Amino acid sequence: MPSFADALRVLNDMKGSGVVEDYAVAGAMAMIFWAEPIPTFDLDVLVFLPGDEATIVSLAPLYDWAAGRGYTAQAEHVMIEGVPVQFLPAHNSLAEEAIDRAATVDYEGVPVRVVRPEYLVALYLEPGARTLKRRERAAALMESSALDRAALGDLLKRFGLEP
Repeated sequence: MPSFADALRVLNDMKGSGVVEDYAVAGAMAMIFWAEPIPTFDLDVLVFLPGDEATIVSLAPLYDWAAGRGYTAQAEHVMIEGVPVQFLPAHNSLAEEAIDRAATVDYEGVPVRVVRPEYLVALYLEPGARTLKRRERAAALMESSALDRAALGDLLKRFGLEP
């Protein structure tokens, strides 16, 4: 039976084969590592894609790689080991830094890169992302003992974000 751990193994395979340069689990699934878990439909994954930074971002090579291994696309998701995965190319310097500074943690014996809680809060507080649901998630992370308040303060200041 497929599992979340199996989907994470595939993410590591994607990185190892060069389909993505790097990745970090984000969104609600990242919260399971830092705060009380919350229900979610999918696995959000921030990615660096190989290629020239000046080119238009295309997920086609990623989708082709997945299809070649029997993983199907459904709307904006790729079904990997039964888990709907949404790949999100790093959209700005905050997302890029979140990937660069992601923590490598263990999930059932599988190493996985996860966006740190300070970066999750900052990403949730970006102007285009400030939904009620994301503000609630940011608040939950603010209560986490894993959160580094000084690092969060620095992020909010550097990226001009308001709590």
